Amino acid sequence: MAEEITSASVGAGDAPDRPEAQRQSLRLRLLAAREQLADRAQRESVLVNRVARWLNTMPLARLAFYWPIKGEVDLTGMITRWLAADASRRAALPVVMGDLLQFAPWTPGTPMQAGRYGIPVPPGDDRLTPQLLLIPCVGFDAARYRLGYGGGFYDRTLAQLKVKPVTVGVAFDCGRLPSIGPQPHDIRLDLVISETGVL
Repeated sequence: MAEEITSASVGAGDAPDRPEAQRQSLRLRLLAAREQLADRAQRESVLVNRVARWLNTMPLARLAFYWPIKGEVDLTGMITRWLAADASRRAALPVVMGDLLQFAPWTPGTPMQAGRYGIPVPPGDDRLTPQLLLIPCVGFDAARYRLGYGGGFYDRTLAQLKVKPVTVGVAFDCGRLPSIGPQPHDIRLDLVISETGVL
């Protein structure tokens, strides 16, 4: 199993003010830990099922999730089943537009095209306003702050939305940190779901 990044490996003293260079170094360590999970398939199955069970308790019809890259948890099959259970449900994927995200409707039959950074996105100009966002995390901490890839797209998008959707981080436990050293622009998630529980 990959080494878990813990308070012993990331001291509390370097957490409160971590400049971007340090964040990038930490990001690379967490990505490597995620890629090296020896029991990855089992952990992912548990995590996807946990997200599905939680999602089924939520009275909502519109959500946005993410297309999995760089070893992220793959939710596409679970979202396919969520959509099939109720014809009124709709799902979307993020599309980078300038410095912000918009959310393009997605179904299992949607033909995909390469978006910015080569990440697949639905074609066309249709957009959806999600009630809930499932957001991938490279890392996360006990205060529910998220470490992403450093682009800041989710934070900027959430900051300018008049009605904020529920935000749910999805992450393997190997990304758990004492603190990401949150900066003023970082926005706290409403909850984080990992294979070991809901934070």
